[in-house]
Amino acid sequence: MKIFKRIIRICALFAKKRRLKRILKHYHKTSAGNDISKTIISEGANVTLNSKSKSISQEVYNNVNDIVKQTNCDGEKLLGYIKASGTKIYTVINAEKLLKNISVEEGFIPEQKGFDALYLSFITMSGLKLKTEPMFVFGKKNPERYLVLYNFYKWYSMKSGLGGFEYEIQKKYNKLMKNINKSNIDNLPLEDIAGLQEAIARDSEATDFVLNYEKENEVSKKVSEKISQDGGASI
Repeated sequence: MKIFKRIIRICALFAKKRRLKRILKHYHKTSAGNDISKTIISEGANVTLNSKSKSISQEVYNNVNDIVKQTNCDGEKLLGYIKASGTKIYTVINAEKLLKNISVEEGFIPEQKGFDALYLSFITMSGLKLKTEPMFVFGKKNPERYLVLYNFYKWYSMKSGLGGFEYEIQKKYNKLMKNINKSNIDNLPLEDIAGLQEAIARDSEATDFVLNYEKENEVSKKVSEKISQDGGASI
């Protein structure tokens, strides 16, 4: 069962990476930028972020990597870290199905506004609000650790000041993820394109981190098993 779940998890992450690459291939604007990054976009889907954005992204990677090592990627400990930082975590039965009504996924949910915020605050029983703070919503109390890790990475990126989590940008991004086609992109203003590139970068960074951790963890596990079997013999 664990192997089956692992295969499903890895396939889902690779599928997301393919969708992100497809979105990038549709960009034909020449350049765009926001206050934290300068994004150069071409038909070849080349993206260049400025040194500030790169520096923060690298810092996020290093810090999350350290936290994961300290907690041994224990989902409960990662959630504890989130709670200690003041971010709310809610458990909602049938969360995945219910969240589809506002086009968001189970896990980390950035700020919501208007009807989306009203709906989210209703299903989390946190009062009726027209604006919600960033939060986590899971379908069970002990979610699978790689689901936690993926969403932890995105949350840490947001807390570190990286862009792409703005409500309006996330709405457009989620729409693109559901229906990737050139017509959805060509009419967007440059500012939106810059924001979408940031959203794509955040998702890519989180996905890559989880896939790399999975790969390294499996290699480490096999080495440990080999050492245990051979009593320290050469591998």
